Amino acid sequence: MSPSGMTRKEAAEQTRRKILEAAKEIYAEPENADTPISRVARRAGVAEGTVFAHFPDKPSLLAAAFQDEIERVLAQAWAAIAPEAPCRDKLMGLVRPLYAFYAKRPALYRVLVKESLFLQGEWGRKVMEFTLHFVAQVAELMETAKRRNEYRRDVDCRIAARGFFGLYFIELLSGLSDDAFDPDATAHRFEMGLCQFERGLLTSREMGE
Repeated sequence: MSPSGMTRKEAAEQTRRKILEAAKEIYAEPENADTPISRVARRAGVAEGTVFAHFPDKPSLLAAAFQDEIERVLAQAWAAIAPEAPCRDKLMGLVRPLYAFYAKRPALYRVLVKESLFLQGEWGRKVMEFTLHFVAQVAELMETAKRRNEYRRDVDCRIAARGFFGLYFIELLSGLSDDAFDPDATAHRFEMGLCQFERGLLTSREMGE
């Protein structure tokens, strides 16, 4: 046990939280996008080697900072969804709080996307597992919509959920690219795309109906 009365595990977790908070504070400023890990260490009051003991590189550090918060936002979004709401309302109930979350600190999340799009290693696996789990949850929402006759019976919900995520992500990139991230405008663009996605592109004749 350390002199502060904490166990080694508790002390390590406290250090980890300090590092994550320092990273969030620094990378939230647009001019700090290329700031090295050494500055994060100084802000957290730890040695640079201590940062690397917790996170092997800058993308992993940013992914960890992102993961804790996005899990909380999504948990709240899922909890707020009304079970009997139409599927489109449920999907919008997921993307609106996500866009609002990114809009609070767009500079930080521009850096995150830039640094961790093809992240490897432990945090790369965690981010991919988290993303695929989210897509699977969306697919289940769509399966429920099929059972309620909102969607056609021949819809492959796994493919549809991936299409949903692609639309969500391209609008996220569009929002982050703007000088000022407007979450309402981004959600509106997404909803217009979702409406088109749900209607489909083929005419009845081309579909053989």
